[in-house]
Amino acid sequence: MDRGIRVRDILSDSWNLAKDNFWILIGFTVIQFVSLLIIGAVVGMLFGDASTFGLVLITLFDAFFTVAFYQVFFKLIDQPEDSEFPDFMPNVVKALNFLLVKLVVGLGLAFASAILINLYDAVFAPDIEINEKNPFIWELLPVYIFAALGITFVTIRTSFVTCFIVDQESGSSEAISQSWALTKGHFWFVFVLYLCMLGFNILGAMVVFVGLLFTVPFSSIILIIAYRHLVNRYIDEEEILIEAVEENDGN
Repeated sequence: MDRGIRVRDILSDSWNLAKDNFWILIGFTVIQFVSLLIIGAVVGMLFGDASTFGLVLITLFDAFFTVAFYQVFFKLIDQPEDSEFPDFMPNVVKALNFLLVKLVVGLGLAFASAILINLYDAVFAPDIEINEKNPFIWELLPVYIFAALGITFVTIRTSFVTCFIVDQESGSSEAISQSWALTKGHFWFVFVLYLCMLGFNILGAMVVFVGLLFTVPFSSIILIIAYRHLVNRYIDEEEILIEAVEENDGN
């Protein structure tokens, strides 16, 4: 656990930001929800429910919406005045970088999981036949657990990819390496934040799912605030190290 940055401080700052911009938060979520319903309905009518085109369209919309959300709240942190309409328009390059990161990480995890399952199947359970309709098999439970741990690890280490893309205009590969570096030594701190976000979303789902309109975007705000705290501390530590080196050189 990181002793320098407290989870309580992150949650407190996140709550204050969300409370001061409550209607922007809810408005974003409602617009996204309604838009996804409309897009899903139209695509389902024209191309069918399992249409690849429909999935691509929804994924693109999600990428643009996510980037727009992060843009607005980063500006609200840096310039705490009412956001103007142009602030809600997502940057195309940033959205495409975010989409590329999702694609690379998703394909990487899927490929690694497939290799793991096939290796385990070949070595420890060669006689097991995997049913595509119901792929869960009790004999493969250790593989599922190991895969879940791997997905959790990668998810935490890439938690701030979107923040770097939006806040520092990083490219997809650069954002991944930056997030990986920033979370080094802070794994359990970010893990606890994810547990808090999970708890908030469970509570939101219990309120006839209406609470999710607040808790889902609030989870993104928690990541934004945590990112700013970690980046600021990282910069401070770098400055301290530079000053120490300069003093040693002077002596």
